[in-house]
Amino acid sequence: MRGVTVLDLTRAVAGPFCTMNLADLGARVIKIEEPGVGDETRHWVPPFLADGVSTYFLSMNRNKECREVDLKSAAGREEIRRLAREADVVVENFRTGVADRLGVGYADLSGENPRIIYASISGFGSEGEWAQKAGYDLIVQAMSGLMHVSAHPGGPPGKTATPIADLLAALYTSQAILAALWRREHEGVGARIEVSLLEAMLGGMAPFASAYLMAGREPQPAGTTQGNIAPYQVWKCADGLVAAGALNERQWRRFAGALGHGEWLEDARFASNGERVRHRAELTALIEAVMVRRPVAEWVRVLEEAELPCGAVWTVGQVLESEVVRERGTVVEGEGIRTVRSPMRIVGTEFRYERPKEFTRGKRGERD
Repeated sequence: MRGVTVLDLTRAVAGPFCTMNLADLGARVIKIEEPGVGDETRHWVPPFLADGVSTYFLSMNRNKECREVDLKSAAGREEIRRLAREADVVVENFRTGVADRLGVGYADLSGENPRIIYASISGFGSEGEWAQKAGYDLIVQAMSGLMHVSAHPGGPPGKTATPIADLLAALYTSQAILAALWRREHEGVGARIEVSLLEAMLGGMAPFASAYLMAGREPQPAGTTQGNIAPYQVWKCADGLVAAGALNERQWRRFAGALGHGEWLEDARFASNGERVRHRAELTALIEAVMVRRPVAEWVRVLEEAELPCGAVWTVGQVLESEVVRERGTVVEGEGIRTVRSPMRIVGTEFRYERPKEFTRGKRGERD
């Protein structure tokens, strides 16, 4: 994306993660922040680095140029219009209607640059009774049904620790921007893009939504299991937890053999995946009684030898210090920060991982 300039009017998570992905791909991203305050993730601490910068902020804003611009001032709005005239893409995630009130909405900036690709990320979209509702990840996880299906049966709602609604919205938006850039290259037109956190979350919950829409079945809390596959969950071992299962009949035969219970293959209750799902409680009790007798490392070895999907339940630190992460070069370091590299690997393309260029307070809109 060399040669593409992105004007980033976003804050928090969904917008910044979207524009960081574009920056990773080589776009020049100019991030606009409120004078004296900055993006709120600058204040989401601990942890922070020795110079007081939040690691959360750095995780969403690498490879960007950060500038202070007061959007409530005439001079600030003029600065944004000037930048928009030179930009290819604008991304904003204000609450619906705020960008228009500030004079930096689609109508304002496309008037300055008809070829602009203008993307808006909101909680619930620009129309309807929820348009003005504040859309944060926690709220969308709750309202989308994700917390309901992620709960353990009989337990409290299950929140996904990573801000999954924000991240999905970010990825859908960056994908739409890339498609719009391709269309502009061939048709010469700009684009107006809208992505809502709720719709992004529902898009990511396609199996659950389809169960309800196509079969009228309300998905139920599943904990670490999956409602339409058995066995496939987290199991307690002698010294920890392991995730393992069988996703097809070949794997089921190998799974029963690896656990030393070939007789399960003759049990009518477990004759097919559908039957195993129907008799999940009985099957789970049998498997749990076996798994708890041996340590995690031994089960991982046994299951891997049987060519079955499995993995220990690790902490973040354990996976980041693991051999596979080291071998893959997943953790990169540059300009005094360590970060997880982009999962996109494009042969012949070098990604950069630079600390965001900090703004100088009181010097709004200065170019490097």
